[in-house]
Amino acid sequence: MRYELTDLKVFLAIAAARSLTGGASEVHLTAPSASYRLKNLEQAMGAPLFERTSKGMALTPAGLTVQRYAQSILGNVDRLNEEMKRHADGVEGNIRVFANSSTLSAITPTLSRFLAAYPNVNIELEERLSADVVRAVKEGTADIGLGAGDIDLREVEAITYSHDELVFAVPPGHPLSPLEKVPLDMALSHDLIGLGKKSSNFVFLEHMATKLGVIPRVRVHAASFNDALALVKDGIGIAMLPLSITRDASAAGQVRVVRADVPWADRPQHIMVKSLQALKAHERAFVDFVVEGDAVQGTAR
Repeated sequence: MRYELTDLKVFLAIAAARSLTGGASEVHLTAPSASYRLKNLEQAMGAPLFERTSKGMALTPAGLTVQRYAQSILGNVDRLNEEMKRHADGVEGNIRVFANSSTLSAITPTLSRFLAAYPNVNIELEERLSADVVRAVKEGTADIGLGAGDIDLREVEAITYSHDELVFAVPPGHPLSPLEKVPLDMALSHDLIGLGKKSSNFVFLEHMATKLGVIPRVRVHAASFNDALALVKDGIGIAMLPLSITRDASAAGQVRVVRADVPWADRPQHIMVKSLQALKAHERAFVDFVVEGDAVQGTAR
């Protein structure tokens, strides 16, 4: 059984157009050339693939089988060509990404799409405070940084790609639940569910509490934002979380969102590099995925 990929392309074009002439035009061949390709394929398959009807050329049962496999074969060829193009373009390597906790929690969908699109690129992802992320990018410890809030970006090149807000998630019926906004010291006088002791979220919150002379009343350190939210739902305490994390639970009435009466609660999210012009191809691709990903997923506000 011998046939060429071009024979399959011509066959699929004829099937889509339901016409030999229309299919030939689609693949930029003359009708006689397309007819020759089709006859070659039918001979190789040992069965007629079309029958002529009043509405044009219709696939036979054998033709339907060939159509299913031809689409798969040509789809795999396209994917192979794309993968080899990445090799030829040198789009492979390793990216060191530092991120603070709130950007880290939101990056997973974009990260998945990027890694699927660039299977030859690996990412080293580490959590840091936003100020430390800026320093790492400036000093070259990180190739790309993700940070949030009002941070000094003068020594790096940055793009603000999204916004979020730090809020307090509180159980329904909690003493703070009737409030729209709460001062930080008042909130921290209640039982708190913190993120891990070394997480950038908790380290930042503890630093802000120290400035007020307050020691947070931490009942437990949760492993993730979602774990902290689950504990709030169970009435264990309150937690300072990104608004985007709390939205669904709040809409369902499982928690109440109380805004934090502090200027740093609004969190513009930035992607940072030392020099956009100096980025390697796969690093630039990652930046584009993050910036464009916000349009795909919807900006968190």
